[in-house]
Amino acid sequence: MEKRVRPTDSNRSINPPNQFEITFLGTSAGKPTIQRNPSSLALRMDGQIWIFDCGEATTHQIMRTNLKPSNVTKIFITHLHGDHVLGLISFLSHIGDRAEADLASKNQHPFSDSSDVVEIFGPSGIREFVRSTLRLTKTHSLLKIKVNELLRHSKDHVFTPSLSNPTGPGRLWHNEVLGEDIWSDQNGLWNDVVEVNHCGVRVSAAPIQHTIECVGYLLTEANRREKFDMVKLEPILERHADEIKGMGFKVLPAILSHLEKTRKPISFSTGVTLHPPSLSIRGRRIMILGDTCDPSAMAALIEHDAEVQSIDLLVHEATGTSVPDAHERKQEERQSEFQVARKMNERGHSTSFMAGQFAHRVRATRLILNHLGGKFPAPQAALCPSKSFPPFASSSTQPEDQNAVKTIHAEMWKKFEEMDHPRRAKLVEELAWLKAVENDALDGWRSAARQHSRNLPQNNKPDIPPNINHERNPGKSADDLLVSVAYDFLQINVPRSDQ
Repeated sequence: MEKRVRPTDSNRSINPPNQFEITFLGTSAGKPTIQRNPSSLALRMDGQIWIFDCGEATTHQIMRTNLKPSNVTKIFITHLHGDHVLGLISFLSHIGDRAEADLASKNQHPFSDSSDVVEIFGPSGIREFVRSTLRLTKTHSLLKIKVNELLRHSKDHVFTPSLSNPTGPGRLWHNEVLGEDIWSDQNGLWNDVVEVNHCGVRVSAAPIQHTIECVGYLLTEANRREKFDMVKLEPILERHADEIKGMGFKVLPAILSHLEKTRKPISFSTGVTLHPPSLSIRGRRIMILGDTCDPSAMAALIEHDAEVQSIDLLVHEATGTSVPDAHERKQEERQSEFQVARKMNERGHSTSFMAGQFAHRVRATRLILNHLGGKFPAPQAALCPSKSFPPFASSSTQPEDQNAVKTIHAEMWKKFEEMDHPRRAKLVEELAWLKAVENDALDGWRSAARQHSRNLPQNNKPDIPPNINHERNPGKSADDLLVSVAYDFLQINVPRSDQ
């Protein structure tokens, strides 16, 4: 096991990314459909990309976007079910091929920098899966990889490292760097999977309930600094110009850059002290869950963090829903939320209603329903199948998406007009059904809000998901929550709080 190296300079300036853009590369549950790929999403943060889960054909999906594979630096796996990992090895090969081609065009030797390593994070077994598959398939690449496992002690099992010994039968593959065994704390949580000093974003994780070991990830962006008040500072700098130059600063504003970087106060002989700007602009919070019927540990993760006031974006699975589709309405087969939730719970999954309830628990302001079952259509794919595109215009569309919607609206409308009447009717019906699913999630939010206001205890019967209370409250407002049903190539921009 490689020992974790902790930063020693706590005063070092941290620069959070400006861009937080999520692209859904696969939104299907279990298996691919004509309109949906298995699970994968990409988070673009300025010059780097992080991938969460890597189902089959993720490589093909990313080729249809404007995402650059050679910018991928980290891959986070939630669990080892095939629909979340079977595209990983081919995707690693693709990253290596593209990066080699990019560097060759610049006459640079590929991966000559020791820091050029793609890190993979996942539960116990991910190292064995990656290393064994690379060896058995004789996959060769100059791309260096480092596989880190999230390990913990549970009541009934110890999730131990897989193939940690680099000299044993599971010895390192030729392009593999020895990874880390990251053990959870006494509460079973991983608080620093990726530390904030790395790129301005800290990644934490927690185990969530599924049929196999599964984790969810919380991304916490560092707070941003306030801008310098130059109206007040300029006279101070002018008054102390000689002293500032005596400190080695050739131009007066350079002392402000130094102040920002070191975050240590600077005092002048007059008694005036310059203080670093306040880090009071709240950073963004994104929570990405794997398959689960109970993600309560993720709530515990944020309850222990006073800085996490709310979640800006929650990506939660909704394999099932009690909203009846056309076939169920025709056959009068509608099941209650209780019936569907119980069925999903037995399989380790959630409903849209359950997702809404958990959104309230973690104070999410936006919820994206992901990992969707076979009954979920993707009408957006029929309107614009050839490229990535923003959410279909609806009440759930964020303001920052509006311009992007307008740029392709004409193309989508043209496609709609070319359809015959039955296809148009089906498309409208599918969009209306998805809207009903979004409203079902809002009902879950209202139910949780009512339960919270009454301080009702959770239902702890073993055959009922513990995060479910089936009492609905149509009168409770859920205006604080925006809900969207994900589809392949949906792009979501998470804006900064000061924008």
